Amino acid sequence: MNLLEVRDLSVQFRIDEATTLAAVKGISFEVPERSSVALVGESGSGKSVSALSIMGLLPKENASIGPQSRIVFRGKDLLSAGKAEMQRLRGAEISMIFQEPMSSLNPVFSVGFQIGEVLRKHMGLAGRALRNRAIELLNEVGIPEAERRLDSYPFELSGGQQQRVMIAMAIA
Repeated sequence: MNLLEVRDLSVQFRIDEATTLAAVKGISFEVPERSSVALVGESGSGKSVSALSIMGLLPKENASIGPQSRIVFRGKDLLSAGKAEMQRLRGAEISMIFQEPMSSLNPVFSVGFQIGEVLRKHMGLAGRALRNRAIELLNEVGIPEAERRLDSYPFELSGGQQQRVMIAMAIA
């Protein structure tokens, strides 16, 4: 059984009143249960746009998904899912780790606060349980001195550590 099926995904962006850009042109792939699939391609080939489409995070103002496109997650048609359903799935069952962690991490909040935000929203954790789980996640992704790093800000971490924080947030 497949965890995810993407069929004939096409995405266009409206540039202005008369111009559109075809960002993804008919991509299809599947992710079987208990497996990993890598989307590989050169810069600008549509990897991020495909992932954003799956997550339901394309900008509504200027992005459109082709009518023939299908995205099915665990048997559920994500393209017909409502806003509340997608919000429930994002973070709890589907996560995305962005390529540039510094553009995804908020520089004014500590790493612990940002991981905690995910744990509060999707797991209902608070207080000591939240802090302990955040420390476990940082340990799991290989952040040294996890308890101390919880109070660090993104700019105080290396690029690799920032990426690991993003992975911890996706796991959370």
